[in-house]
Amino acid sequence: MSLKSKALEAAVGVFIVVALPAFAQTGTRDDRREERIIWRVHQANQEEIQEATLAQQKSESVAVKEFAKQMLADHQAAEEQVRAYASSHQLDLDAVGRELQRQNADRLEYERRSRTVGSATGEWAYSWENTLPSWDEGQKFLARLQKLDGGAFDRQFVQRMIDGHQELVDRLTTAKDRGVSSDLGEAIDGLLPTLKRHLDMARTLQSAIAKA
Repeated sequence: MSLKSKALEAAVGVFIVVALPAFAQTGTRDDRREERIIWRVHQANQEEIQEATLAQQKSESVAVKEFAKQMLADHQAAEEQVRAYASSHQLDLDAVGRELQRQNADRLEYERRSRTVGSATGEWAYSWENTLPSWDEGQKFLARLQKLDGGAFDRQFVQRMIDGHQELVDRLTTAKDRGVSSDLGEAIDGLLPTLKRHLDMARTLQSAIAKA
């Protein structure tokens, strides 16, 4: 290994120490993973409530409006479940969200740096499960959606529902398969059937829109 490579690898090692998640001092790795999972559900609920509300206001399709009405009711109910879970586990969702977004940025920066020296292995290797969509990304999409009308709005909204629900179903299914606490497992079991039903509804609606 060249002196330049050794120096770069050493710099990355220093970055790891600096970027270790703050939660490492106050909770186990499993605790932090479960906080990440429950906050992602909270984040998805918030985004889809906003998007469904907008669809009810802007869409000219009766079918899309009815779908949005169902999304709004179900995700409001899901959010109540998430908040009840957070309360019972002494979780401040806003504080958890800020910390997890910071951790996410640190992980992605580490991944970018580690690839330059070929050291992205083991515990710190990149994994989609370790990343969280930025809240800003959801707000930017909502802003773009607000500028659309008619069929263009309906298509983008329904595609968003498909992508968002598929991502969340995959994330929760993977988390359950890897093992979670009994409390979180019960919460996931309660959420998955509704999310899968939403996904099926969105796909059916997408086909109907395409034929219209």
